[in-house]
Amino acid sequence: MSVSLPAWYHGGFPDAERLMSSLFSPLIGGVDVVPWFPKPSEYVPHLENGGAYLRAARTGGSFNFDENRDEPRVQIAALSKSRAQSWEIIEFVRQTIWSFKRGALVPGTQTQLQTQSEVLGPQLIPENIVEPRLVPATFALHTWKPGLTTYRQALGL
Repeated sequence: MSVSLPAWYHGGFPDAERLMSSLFSPLIGGVDVVPWFPKPSEYVPHLENGGAYLRAARTGGSFNFDENRDEPRVQIAALSKSRAQSWEIIEFVRQTIWSFKRGALVPGTQTQLQTQSEVLGPQLIPENIVEPRLVPATFALHTWKPGLTTYRQALGL
């Protein structure tokens, strides 16, 4: 059985993880943007060959009814051949994300993105992270659904 959504449904807010992939994939050569890191047996050879990863994972957020926007919190974590290089990559990410402080369309998409802040969380216990080359940063973002479609009439509300 395949998934079948109603014909009246034309989508909702953008997938924040996919949006980060759309933003960073064309900007950083040799970096794979993923929602989850592969197992070490897969990522170690990639790192040894000079590649790197950015993990973009939504870690929460909320819907702002007053402003009709999604407010995802997205953690972006860099993993590369060294902690120093991971910090360099994550600082590039931070500077790029801050470029959206006043809001703008993400290149190659129809999605408006605005950076609210860099935030704490989710909480990580350093002793439980066995990969010292991993450097995370979490951002509070704002995104808007394309158009002004609401589904109240279709739902009979």
